Amino acid sequence: MNSKIMSEVNVKLITISIMIFSAVYAVNQAPIVPDSISTQLYSDTINPVTFTVQTTDPDNENISYQFDWGDSTISNWSDFIQSGYVYSENYQYKKNGIFQCRVRVKDVSENITEWSKPFILTIIPQLLEWQYKTSSGIYSGVGIGSQQEIYLTTENGELHCVNPDGTMRWQFLTSSSIYSAPVIGKKLIYITTTDGNLYAVDYAGKEQWQYKTGNSIYSTPALGKNEQIIFGCDDGNVYTVSSAGKLLWTYKTGDEIAGSPSINSDGIVFIASDAVYALTQNGKEKWKFVPAEEDEASYFASPAINDDGTIYIGGTDGALYAITKEGRLKYRAETPDLDAIRACAVIDKNGVIYFGAENGTMYKKEVYGEIQSLFETDYYIFSSPAIDSLGNIYFVSDDGFFYCIQHDGQLLYKWQIAQDSKEMMYSASPVITDNNEVYVGSWEGNLYAFKSFAPPAKSPWPLVRYNQQNIGSKQK
Repeated sequence: MNSKIMSEVNVKLITISIMIFSAVYAVNQAPIVPDSISTQLYSDTINPVTFTVQTTDPDNENISYQFDWGDSTISNWSDFIQSGYVYSENYQYKKNGIFQCRVRVKDVSENITEWSKPFILTIIPQLLEWQYKTSSGIYSGVGIGSQQEIYLTTENGELHCVNPDGTMRWQFLTSSSIYSAPVIGKKLIYITTTDGNLYAVDYAGKEQWQYKTGNSIYSTPALGKNEQIIFGCDDGNVYTVSSAGKLLWTYKTGDEIAGSPSINSDGIVFIASDAVYALTQNGKEKWKFVPAEEDEASYFASPAINDDGTIYIGGTDGALYAITKEGRLKYRAETPDLDAIRACAVIDKNGVIYFGAENGTMYKKEVYGEIQSLFETDYYIFSSPAIDSLGNIYFVSDDGFFYCIQHDGQLLYKWQIAQDSKEMMYSASPVITDNNEVYVGSWEGNLYAFKSFAPPAKSPWPLVRYNQQNIGSKQK
C-alpha cells in the first residue's frame, strides 16, 4: 500500500477517533445545576411542602432529582423525566426550625451535579389555629365585634356568631341565601339576603327588624352618617334605610347592582352598576362616570378609596380605573390579559394597589408604574386581598387555596381550604385582626383561623370593606 493511501487511511482513522471521542464526551456532559428550589417560605408540621425545580441536560438526556431537605434527610432519586420539564416533590417536616433545602441532578449516564444553592424554609408551630364548620358555603368576609367575636354568613341563610376560640356563640336563620358580608354597627348587625331582605340583628342574636326590597340583594351595606344602612339591589336601586328600619331614600341606576357601596370621608357614596355613581348623603346624584364606549366596561366590583379621594375600581374589560373625587378619569390601566376584575382592590400604606382577576393572577399597580403580575394561581380570583402592616397580601383563589404572599410576590404559605371550584363569581375575602389572626371562609362551609404575620395595615383601604367591621366607610 503506497504512502498516499496510508496517509488517507490514517486521516480517516484519526477523524473517526475524534468523532467517537467527541460523541463520548458529549454524552457524558452533566446536567446543569438548578439555581435553587421554588417553594413557600413558611410552613408547619401539619401540611406537606411542595418543592418545585427545573433544569436541563446539555445532551437532552432524561434526568433525575434528589433533595436534601435540610433536616438530615436526603430523598431517594426520583424517576427519570425529560430534560427541561418541571418536577415537584412533597415533603412533610416533623419538627419546627429553619432548614436549608438543596437539590441535585443526575442523567441516565450517571453524571451527578453539585448541590444547588440552598433555599431557606422556616417551619413554625401550627399555621392553622382552628376551623369552624357550618352546614353551607361561606362566600363573603367575616365581621369582627368589640370582643373579637366573629360574625359570618352562609349560603343557606345563617348568621353565625363565633367565639375567638372557634366555638359557636349563637346563630340566626334568615329566609334566604346570603352572599354578602355582615356589617357590624354600634348596636346592631346588618345582613342582606337574596330574597330582598335587609335584617337588623342584635348582639344576642335576636332580630330587631327587617326591611323588604323588590329583588335579590348581593351587596354588602355601607354605614353612613347616623348609622344609615346603604346598599345596592338587583332592581338597580340604591337603598338607604335608617338604623330603625325606615326607608330614607332610593336612587335608580341603569342596571342591577352586584357590588357594595363605599363612602369617603366627606360622606359621598360611591357605587357601581352600568357606571360609577357618586351620591350625596341625601341620595342626590353628584356625578356619574361612564367609560368610553369602546371600553365596554361594566362593574361587578366595589370601589376602594384613597386618602386623596381617588376611587379605584376594576372593570369587566380587564382594566383598573382611577377616578378623581370630582368624577374625572385619572387613568385607565389595562391588565396584560384583559381578564375581568370582579373583586374590590385594596391599597397599601405607599399607595400601591392590589387586586385579582379572572385569569387567576394577583396584580399590583404602583403609583407611577404599570400594572404588574405579582403571583399566579391555577384558577379565577374573585376574592379581594387583605394587607397586613408588613405588606403581606392574603387572598383566596378558586383553585381552592388560601395564599399569603409578600409584596414582591414571594409565596409565604398556602393552604388548601376547598377541593373543587364552586363555579360562582363570589369568594370569601380574608379579614385580618389586631391580634395577628386572619379569618377566611370556604365554599365548603368551613371558617379557618390562620396566624397572620402582623395586624392589618394602617393604609387607605387595607381590607375588602375598609375595616374589620365591614362598614365600607372612611367617614368619621
